[in-house]
Amino acid sequence: MADKAPDTDWTKRWQEVEGDHWVHEADRYDAMSGAFGEAMLDAADLKSGERVLDVGCGNGATTIEAARRVRPGGVAVGIDLSAPMLGFARQRAAALGANETEFVQADAQLYAFTPGEFDVGVSRFGVMFFEDPETAFANLGRALRPGGRLVFVAWQGLDRSEWILVPGAAAALHVGMPEGIAPDAPGPYALSDPTRVRRILDAAGFVAVSVDEVIRPMRIGDDVDDAVSFIQSIPVVHDLLASAPADNRSAAVDAAREALRPYAGREGVVMDNNAAWLVTAHR
Repeated sequence: MADKAPDTDWTKRWQEVEGDHWVHEADRYDAMSGAFGEAMLDAADLKSGERVLDVGCGNGATTIEAARRVRPGGVAVGIDLSAPMLGFARQRAAALGANETEFVQADAQLYAFTPGEFDVGVSRFGVMFFEDPETAFANLGRALRPGGRLVFVAWQGLDRSEWILVPGAAAALHVGMPEGIAPDAPGPYALSDPTRVRRILDAAGFVAVSVDEVIRPMRIGDDVDDAVSFIQSIPVVHDLLASAPADNRSAAVDAAREALRPYAGREGVVMDNNAAWLVTAHR
């Protein structure tokens, strides 16, 4: 099942190049973001028999874990734009026998949810890409029963994303910064301002909004070469490097590699200062 989504760049990217990349790197991304997702699900305080909506579920890790936490009698429904990622999520769920999961390909901003069909809405870094966040969160609110809970994590600013800032700042001296990361615009840092988050949720009819900081380390590679190869494969980075002259591209990669060396150790390349907002609210 699919809805017509706004014709935005991120909409297209999730269904195409971003989706393929995230499937290919599914285990790495889940390891990087897993601790944030665990904090989110702990805050959601899921209970047996509850119905959970996982917004921007991607490869399905949080959906599957949410389903485990609402056993017996509960269900977790993941919604996402990306056909490649949802295909992988379904394979994962089937392999794990997670029969309490469902996956829907649709834009959560527009999807016609049955009013009040969910007890809880969650999202691990999946709600920052809405073209119209006020409309989107109002739609999610209608999907929750009265008194239902919304819990999500969203990245703080670029300056609090060490795993991106350190190599990105080094490379930017040679190739600039990629597009799609501006604050307040659809993208990973769209909800980096807690005042804006509160304003959006208030307008969407949520109450008791709480915004708390969560800081977790992120392991981005086995070693520096693995980390650099991964970063180069991120579609927005790949596009930026591909558009640069060869000499600049080579200098940017070398600079990123050198910037990451101090973070390499026995546990791989680990960046400690990565911060997200843990947002909770009630319908």
